[in-house]
Amino acid sequence: MQTHMPVAILSKITRWTQNHWMVLAAMGGVVVVGAGGFMYTHDFDVAGTQRVGNETSTREAQQLKPTKQPTQLTGVKVKPEAAKKPVTGVMIENSPGARPQTGLDAADMVFEAVVESGITRFLALYQSNTPGRIGPIRSLRPYFLDWVMGFDTPIAHVGGSAKALRLVKKRGAKDLDQFKHSGPYYRGGGRPSPHNMYSSVKELQQLQKRKGYKTSTFKSIRWSDDNPANNPRVKRITVNYSGSQYRAQFRYLKNRNIYRRYMAGSPHVDTATGNPITVKNVVVIRMPTGKRGKYAVMDTIGNGKAFVFKNGKVTQGKWRQKSPRDRIELLNKQGKQIPLNRGDTWFAIQPKGKPLNF
Repeated sequence: MQTHMPVAILSKITRWTQNHWMVLAAMGGVVVVGAGGFMYTHDFDVAGTQRVGNETSTREAQQLKPTKQPTQLTGVKVKPEAAKKPVTGVMIENSPGARPQTGLDAADMVFEAVVESGITRFLALYQSNTPGRIGPIRSLRPYFLDWVMGFDTPIAHVGGSAKALRLVKKRGAKDLDQFKHSGPYYRGGGRPSPHNMYSSVKELQQLQKRKGYKTSTFKSIRWSDDNPANNPRVKRITVNYSGSQYRAQFRYLKNRNIYRRYMAGSPHVDTATGNPITVKNVVVIRMPTGKRGKYAVMDTIGNGKAFVFKNGKVTQGKWRQKSPRDRIELLNKQGKQIPLNRGDTWFAIQPKGKPLNF
């Protein structure tokens, strides 16, 4: 026997179905309507993500799952957008009239080397942090240019030696010289010139962005996680550059697995924090060093002895830099990269022949 649904009832069912299928679908159900209606079979979870069978599609899952990436200079894992922040290099003074410095402890990586008359100077590389005040900023030397170009990084400085400035132009280096770009720089701090030039990383990065220096591309550093020694063999590292005013020391703090920096016998304090500077890794490099006129001269392209201190221990190996556009590398006896602990690193570039005690 055949029966027929009244037309009026069928019409109401159809209208109800058309008005409410989206609500039902959003609730995660499968809507199947017949008798003059339609069939809708997409399956959704409550967040609106389409599922394939019982699994969320791989592409959608990757979008929903938070990911982290290591920064280029520290290896610390952060959000992807933070890992892609630009790198900025700054020349910072270390003569007695420039002490204590500001913003140096915020650097991800520091290179310390002699410039003239036994005075050391710092090349500070910033990526993770953007301190609002850094300085005093001083002039550039050729070997600092070699190191900073190896990291494909812009360099902020106040002029430089004649050779350094010639090389900046010849190589087309990413230059943020105060002589040409005075905007981000200012004098202050209650000190006499030339020990009173400052800037901020944020303003320098705005300048490098305008100049098109948005990324730094260089060979990845090999990273390791903390593994402090139960009985640290190296608790104190003393680096002699010249006289006692520039003698650097790093003391190991086992409870934090870091090294606290001392200079001329006292803690090296940063005025931005009021605290001594600390780092995760200390790398001492023996560098052939000579003198031309009043300036120090270094053979940065080549190789030599290196000592990598981390976790209260030391690994002896060698440093190597193939060209000014290749970053300096740390290699073990097998020629493999020596890993650094995730965190900041201090490179002490010591003139060959000067004593290193640890």
